[in-house]
Amino acid sequence: MIKKFYSNKNRSGWKYDARLKKYYSWGFDIRLEDGRRKREPGFASRAHAESAVARVRAFEKEIRYGFVIPKEAPTLREVCDKKLDLIANGREQVRARRVLQTLCDELPDVRRIPELETEDLQRFVDKRRKDGLSASSINRELNIVSAALHVGPVHFAALKNWAMPKLPRPKQSKRKRERVISAAEVIRVLTWLYASQRNGETESEAANRRNVGHVFRTALLTGARKGELCKLRWNQVDWGAMVMQVVGTKTEHRSEQTVRYLKITDTLAEILREREIESRGSYVFTRAGGEVTYYYQILREACEATDVAYGREVVGGFVTHDARHTAVTRMLQAGRDLATIGSITGHTDKSLILHYGHASTESKDQAMDVLEKFAGNETLGLGLDTIPKDAVIYSGMNRGVVPEVGLEPT
Repeated sequence: MIKKFYSNKNRSGWKYDARLKKYYSWGFDIRLEDGRRKREPGFASRAHAESAVARVRAFEKEIRYGFVIPKEAPTLREVCDKKLDLIANGREQVRARRVLQTLCDELPDVRRIPELETEDLQRFVDKRRKDGLSASSINRELNIVSAALHVGPVHFAALKNWAMPKLPRPKQSKRKRERVISAAEVIRVLTWLYASQRNGETESEAANRRNVGHVFRTALLTGARKGELCKLRWNQVDWGAMVMQVVGTKTEHRSEQTVRYLKITDTLAEILREREIESRGSYVFTRAGGEVTYYYQILREACEATDVAYGREVVGGFVTHDARHTAVTRMLQAGRDLATIGSITGHTDKSLILHYGHASTESKDQAMDVLEKFAGNETLGLGLDTIPKDAVIYSGMNRGVVPEVGLEPT
């Protein structure tokens, strides 16, 4: 608001009010868009004060739309560092640090965030293309960049009215993978992974190879994501009810997580029993809920040794996630309804659930039996009792007596 300010002291430029016996000047007392209060007296007339307020408002708009960069605006690196500080997951932080460091190195001339434009981000995209990244990989990195830039207005007052530039996302194919792993391929790969300790192979290497087989086979038996199996804990395995709890990794940061309860079939029970002997930690297949030791390297070796196409960039090749597609396909071929399949795999398509209704425990068990018949011991002939008795079972954390093979700790 525009008003008169009074003072008992004679100040330069102030007039004297004989009636009040005080000195006065015109001025303003306003709130800026960022919430701060601005009070300024000392103007000779009301018109001068109004003109000053108009200039302040205009300057605010210039800052808002990027015509003027406030001195307190953070740099691109400061915003990126703030984002990294907010990431709790170690693996996510490493990935974000690599991406954001590449962004800052590619844009050294962008000093402060309000200077950032779509053309600058396009330079980052072009650089990643030259590095050989696919459109989908670049878009995943842009997700990290976007998350970092969104931190700015939240944690830096100078960016409260800043609008993030449009991200130049490269177009990518919407075609989804439809690779289904055949039973013959499953037998060849698992036979190689489950073979007893080979010449020149250490106990640890043989155990890691066998564990990769367990994870790959469990993915086929449950339709679970590999990340979900890596984070599977022993307290999620209920031997009394013969069910295992799988928590969806895609909903781990949401208030409502996807939790599925799956029947422990005969083959799953054998795998879990063996892991009970080997594992001494709280996780079933991993040491601390991270990655399965040398998983991708070992699975690639198994496929190369058995002449099975493997790899996303290989024509006709499969990846571990295709085990999930395979499980869904097998249950569909067996006539199981979509709601039941969704309750097992964790797919949350609303139209799917609304159309087919809720899955019963009986229908879920029947669908799990379909996967048991596809990748179970009876069909594949790969029961744990068929493994040679001289096979070595090794615990990466703690080694002890293994009654099944009669080995004493060394």
